[in-house]
Amino acid sequence: MIRHVVMIKFKKDAPQDKIDTFLTEVKKLSHLNKEVRDYSHGMCVREPRYHSGDFDFANCCDIDNYEAMERYMSHWAHLRMTPFLPDILENMISFDWEIDYYGPEFDEEAAKEEAEKEKRRVLPIHDDPAKAWVPEIRGQTRERAKEMLDAVGLKLASDEDEIMGSVWAPNRIMFTEPEVGTEVDRGAEVKIGITGNWLTGPATPEGDGPAW
Repeated sequence: MIRHVVMIKFKKDAPQDKIDTFLTEVKKLSHLNKEVRDYSHGMCVREPRYHSGDFDFANCCDIDNYEAMERYMSHWAHLRMTPFLPDILENMISFDWEIDYYGPEFDEEAAKEEAEKEKRRVLPIHDDPAKAWVPEIRGQTRERAKEMLDAVGLKLASDEDEIMGSVWAPNRIMFTEPEVGTEVDRGAEVKIGITGNWLTGPATPEGDGPAW
């Protein structure tokens, strides 16, 4: 099975009626083209924003195999979408991947067991009351990291680095100093590098804005 995803950015001055027409017509793909499986689409979630890239719309469907993908791409129901795009399209990317794994259903007991393992991993308690291990605070917010550091007897340094151009969520810790897992004296400070509050692309070398 192949999963096919398309992301579209509309022109800033795109007429709303033409965007609406495109949205109406693109809904027809699933019932006009028999190769389409599990078709869905929707507009970008603006707040909270947990994604990278500056796009307005995305659609997604599954296709049985490569031969079916060829038929889908050249099918009249797919080609008919082309005239609806020139007046509204600024940028578009697509990505396809071969699905080789489907996760099992949620298992509450397994989730509880894994949560306990995760707690021991990210918040190891040192046997020596005068020492501490730097916990795994990468991926956490500043506020949550402070709680975790307090729990093991460490402090969050007031000095921090902001990392621009992350593809991760905003305001998430990407590195620590000392590194995670380092043995330190209890009461020591841990400095963090944290992502900025924007997700439009990598920073330019000059540092004056996103690359796209």
